[in-house]
Amino acid sequence: MAEKKGVGHAYNVDFLNVVFAASSLFLFLSVIWMVWDDYDRDWKSTQRRFGQLEMQVTQANLQQAGRSVDRSKLTQLQAQEAAARKNVETNQKKVDELQNKLKDADNRLYRATTDYQAMKATYDQDRYDFEATRVAGSTSAARKEQIVRDEERRLTELNLAREKAEADKAELQRQLGQYTGQVAAVQKQIDDLTAEQTRLGKRLEVIAPSVKDYFRNAPLLDFMAPTFKVQQIILPNVVDDVNFIRVPKMDRCQTCHLAIDKKGYEKYPQPFTTHPDLATYLGSSSPHPLDRIGCTVCHEGMGQSVSFRDAAHMPSNEKQKEDWEKKYHWEEPHLWDYPMLPVKMTEASCAKCHKQQVYVPKADRINIAYATFERGGCYACHKTRGFENVRKPGPILTKIDSKLSPDWVKTWIRNPRAVKPTTWMPRFFYNSNNSSPEDGARNEVEIDAIAAYLFANADKHDFAVKSPPRGDAKNGEQIVKGIGCQGCHVVGEGSRVDVGPRRTFGQPLENIGNKTSYEWIYNWVRDPKHYSPATYMPNLRLTDSQVADVATFLVGLKGPAGDAAKAAPDPKVADDVLLDYLKNVMPFEDAKAQMAKMTPGQKQMDLGQRAIGRYGCFSCHDIKGFEQAQSIGTDLSEEGSKLVTRLDFAFVTDIPHTSKTAWFRTKLHDPRIFDKGRVLQPLEKLRMPNFDFTDEEVDRLLTAIMSFQREIQPPAAMPVRSARSDNIIVGRTLVHRRNCVGCHIIEGDGGDYLKLVADSSLGPPLLTPEGARVQPDWLYAFIRGPITIRPWLSVRMPTFGLDDQNVNTVL
Repeated sequence: MAEKKGVGHAYNVDFLNVVFAASSLFLFLSVIWMVWDDYDRDWKSTQRRFGQLEMQVTQANLQQAGRSVDRSKLTQLQAQEAAARKNVETNQKKVDELQNKLKDADNRLYRATTDYQAMKATYDQDRYDFEATRVAGSTSAARKEQIVRDEERRLTELNLAREKAEADKAELQRQLGQYTGQVAAVQKQIDDLTAEQTRLGKRLEVIAPSVKDYFRNAPLLDFMAPTFKVQQIILPNVVDDVNFIRVPKMDRCQTCHLAIDKKGYEKYPQPFTTHPDLATYLGSSSPHPLDRIGCTVCHEGMGQSVSFRDAAHMPSNEKQKEDWEKKYHWEEPHLWDYPMLPVKMTEASCAKCHKQQVYVPKADRINIAYATFERGGCYACHKTRGFENVRKPGPILTKIDSKLSPDWVKTWIRNPRAVKPTTWMPRFFYNSNNSSPEDGARNEVEIDAIAAYLFANADKHDFAVKSPPRGDAKNGEQIVKGIGCQGCHVVGEGSRVDVGPRRTFGQPLENIGNKTSYEWIYNWVRDPKHYSPATYMPNLRLTDSQVADVATFLVGLKGPAGDAAKAAPDPKVADDVLLDYLKNVMPFEDAKAQMAKMTPGQKQMDLGQRAIGRYGCFSCHDIKGFEQAQSIGTDLSEEGSKLVTRLDFAFVTDIPHTSKTAWFRTKLHDPRIFDKGRVLQPLEKLRMPNFDFTDEEVDRLLTAIMSFQREIQPPAAMPVRSARSDNIIVGRTLVHRRNCVGCHIIEGDGGDYLKLVADSSLGPPLLTPEGARVQPDWLYAFIRGPITIRPWLSVRMPTFGLDDQNVNTVL
């Protein structure tokens, strides 16, 4: 018989079995890895750690509650309870008898009540039937009336039986209470004494992990009812703008920030800390409860995310950034347009709902941010919603020749802070993009032309008092420091950021003796509105002698003369600069032809006018010839919503190109830095001036800028409005824009001048409760014409000259 041949195989079967076994094992391990990777989310470990922390906190609170119980009182109550229970045991036979009788009485009351209610239902039905029959004039009305009368008598009998059953039960309860009532009363006192301890004990039982919890949270079983789960709130009255539609905001932040609205975790680190000031934010009884406001409407960031990186957290400083990079592998958000605001800028979001308000109660950061924005005069060059009707921040220049000299004006324009370190006037020349020697020559001819234009176009001003008498400088110093001038003016003390925007509301008085004449100071202090009718400077009602003393003191305040000119004005350079301006608006040959027709004086006037127009001096100052000129800066009304892709980082590489706050910060520190490395003609260069802002001032302005957002939130998200609330907002705006808060504390804010007074009781009064203390008619008259109330005080209320509408607004 022939040998049977085996079936041929393309592969070695034994080896193939090994490969299949290895592949199956790899697949099995991969599936396990996949399941575990899907299960082991960061937020679950965060919740697990919080569970342990919550147990520790609850146990600590339980121990503290136990220690706070009055042990002697508890022992006494427990002894009373034992005595009361012993008394019950002694009379147990009587107690049992009364309890049995009480049970029978309860049954009788139940039957009597049931019978009464059944009869009442029948009576009500038959009575209605009788009333309807009588109205219809039916012959059966008499019969039905008799039925109702019979049922009424029966109902009365049943009601008497029910009342007797109630009285019997009450009497038995009273008798039983003589034996058992003392136990219940003492037990209630014990329960009241140990209520917190009992509550925490029950809470500990609830949060303590159990086998059931481990089972429900296990991989592949956590679909049932896990204790670890995403915490999500959907806010129908707060929306996200997703370009083509606005959808309800969804926040999952509480998935990790589990104690954010719970008291008792204030001292624990993130993410387990309690939100500051629960009475104002997130608390259930606060104006901003968590379930109605959420988190990201204030903090920004990606609310739907449950991972640290994807939530678009932003560090507060470089150290925190380095820590996050090491711990969480953090990087600048690339895929989310609105990353979280740094904590110190969070109040910028108040403006999303509290729109166009310069003061928001309990929001100190945004309030000081708006004050800084306003003092810096940012709104003058940049149109900004909410700042449309604010006066120009700088003094009028239409009467400049009666106040200043041309040389001082040139020095001032060249570098204002070299003359007055606390001034808000910015530096237009000798900045990072115009400090070369060639730029220096151009700068000087523009400075010279601007000054010449201002003086050539000044109106004549006659002083009310010519050749005023001199006074006593020492007495003048006492008046300035005592009467309240320093509520709005600094007199050489501290830096601008230290004294703050309220005390720099008015022009700084340092070195004023270099700036102007004694005659001008005297007339200004005597009556500010004679020189500038629209000024906010009030009348202090000084005598002529006191005015002379103050003027003599102020004219003696002298200091550095400022920066000297870097080059002498060169007529040829001036011609080249003017030609630059002209060829920018007309053909080159036409520009040359026009210049050929001009005299040197006309050239200087034309150059001065064009330089003023380019730099926007008219935005802050009233200047003749620029009455109808428009602001030159970017509209900032929605700057906080601007996408980072719309910002030009140019060749500046030392800041992340994914952060608009980094761009704004860099711009505020050096407004012209983005010209770095670029080849530009002089008129193509950036022209925003340098304010020499400190880091703190930049933070404030960043907060203000980030508050300027698109208005997307619906009316339901806004505070409830009324005529009264609208008037209050207008009044708050006025007291801040007139700097009443420079002297007075109003709604817990302001009162900077009080820091200069040794005894606050000798300073301007606290106005927070003023509405409850005085009558409206009296306050109206006082604001219109202040009178002396406390003659022993040096400080006095000035006359602001407000019209009736503004006075009523303040009231």
